[in-house]
Amino acid sequence: MVKESTRESGVSVHDRQRDRAARGVRSRSAVAALSSDRPSPPRRRRPALAALAVLLIVGGAALAGLLALRLDSREPVLVLTQDVPAGTRITTDMLGTTRVASEGLRLIPEKDASMVLKAYTMTSLSEGQLLDTSLLTTAEPFTSDQVQVGVTLKSGQFPPTLRSGDEVRLVRLGDGSSSVRPLAVGLILSEQTGGDAGLSGGGSRNSTATVVVPADAADEVIDAAGNELLGMALIRRGVTVDSAQLTVLGGSSS
Repeated sequence: MVKESTRESGVSVHDRQRDRAARGVRSRSAVAALSSDRPSPPRRRRPALAALAVLLIVGGAALAGLLALRLDSREPVLVLTQDVPAGTRITTDMLGTTRVASEGLRLIPEKDASMVLKAYTMTSLSEGQLLDTSLLTTAEPFTSDQVQVGVTLKSGQFPPTLRSGDEVRLVRLGDGSSSVRPLAVGLILSEQTGGDAGLSGGGSRNSTATVVVPADAADEVIDAAGNELLGMALIRRGVTVDSAQLTVLGGSSS
């Protein structure tokens, strides 16, 4: 009897412990299940970063649109492919094209090239220069009483760096038996160097130039140049053909 009671008591104690353990496991599972069913707390938002991202997207789109607009606004315009002296009539071989944004400028579109072929340069122009309507004229650049003469320039008898578009005073130098005599005011149309220093006055050889002078002074200018007695003094640089004050000079100086 004692043994059976003891065995029953032992079994009962063991069973009760097992039941309590089972209940504890079920309780933890229930708590975990309840926890998993709860909604997760909302994530913390960062409005500054979101606003920055929006600004970057909008700014990038605006920049891309602006670049596309500028590219679309470029149009082909006329450009010179070589140096062109003042008073020269434009020819096809002098012209090229390039694309630029020409809005608000007086550049000449490629489509108007045929009109340019009837024009003359107002001043000397350089290779690569964009053609501007203010640089050209459709009128004859020189009057009937003005002529172009080719002259040889002796080193030391003309100013340094003489070039197309320079207005100059031409004189006949004294030769011992006669004094200096002014001849005319002329306009340099083109020049060609004859030595390493060209028209700088330091070359070892003479240079040549084409000069517009009044017709009444042409013979004396040619004679003075042929006898190496032609001297030049620079009056103004970059003179346009319609503003050059070409005149015959008289008198003499000692």
